[in-house]
Amino acid sequence: MIRILFYTLLVLAGLYAGPKLVANQGYVLIAVGDYTIETSVVKGVLMLLVLFGLLQLLEYLVVKLIGLTGFTLSSPQRWRRKRSRKHTLQGALALAQEDWAAAEKAMARGAQAGEYPVINYLAAARAAHHGGDPEACERYLAEAQKQPGAEKAVQVTRLRYQLDDGQLAQARQGLEALDAKLRQQPQVLKLALELYRRQQDWDALARLMPALSKHKVLTEAELAALPEEIEVVCLSQSPDREALEQRWQGLSRRLKRSESVLVAYANGLARFGDAAAGRKLVLDRFDKEAPQPALLAVLPALSEDAAEAVSHILQRKYPDSDLLELKDCYAALAEQDRAWRRAKEWRQKAVEQAPSAERYRALARVQEQLGEREGALHSYRQLLSLS
Repeated sequence: MIRILFYTLLVLAGLYAGPKLVANQGYVLIAVGDYTIETSVVKGVLMLLVLFGLLQLLEYLVVKLIGLTGFTLSSPQRWRRKRSRKHTLQGALALAQEDWAAAEKAMARGAQAGEYPVINYLAAARAAHHGGDPEACERYLAEAQKQPGAEKAVQVTRLRYQLDDGQLAQARQGLEALDAKLRQQPQVLKLALELYRRQQDWDALARLMPALSKHKVLTEAELAALPEEIEVVCLSQSPDREALEQRWQGLSRRLKRSESVLVAYANGLARFGDAAAGRKLVLDRFDKEAPQPALLAVLPALSEDAAEAVSHILQRKYPDSDLLELKDCYAALAEQDRAWRRAKEWRQKAVEQAPSAERYRALARVQEQLGEREGALHSYRQLLSLS
């Protein structure tokens, strides 16, 4: 509506000014050197308008010509980018199908003129890694590392691939070469946790725990179980009795109460010829608490020379207990004492309460010791039915 009103006013102004300009055309004289131009004001204005239009047309033609020239010159680059996008798409589809050879080839081609070659190189490295070609993988990672801003991502990727390939020494060097800030990132902490576990560097793993807790890399349950895991392995690998005692004495009260840590320490005592001390430690724990399955399982190995006495102690402590693991322990202790009939009774009670392949196998071994071939065959048939 406003536009129509504007055009209407413009026409009315023209109708009003037209006769005035025809009646009073005015006079314009332009002198340039020896040349003069004489005309009216109306004709001069029209000539200026025509000249301005010609200049606009010339500008349009020049811009079009320049754009056409640039379009022509950039055509090869556009074609290369188009092919790169095509190869990248093919590589992505091959990665999804786990066709590693095709993915590596397509991604490597797509990197040559791609908009983000670092993505292509990393994808090609992944395909080469899964395809079992570590040299090609490292070559693609080196190319990706040359791209701006990709160094940290490449370092973490290389570390992950080295762990997958079992190159633990190279992975350790790569981890220690990382920037301190980068080593605090959760994904790097997870890799460090895996590396230290596989290298069995438990002291390094213990030093890593504050960072694991701070960045919440593990769940609360996993984080709580990690100190026990570390101490169990360290106690199990103690080279001598002195080192074992030193490790045990340095533990916190909470860790000493852990079943798995106590079992590792008791086994360590038995390994160094002091099974009696380990057995006493386990039996003292029973004085304070109900019999834990983990402690019952280790007790027979600590009671080779006192199986009957230990069995009497347990029966006196827990005369009415129907705990399945306690029956297994009584049977194992009877076997230690070569009391095969008593062992058979406990094995049968355990099988009746919770049949399993392992319990039938143990029962069959006892029956073989007693010469009960038919009973042993029956136990083995039951074992096979449960397997």
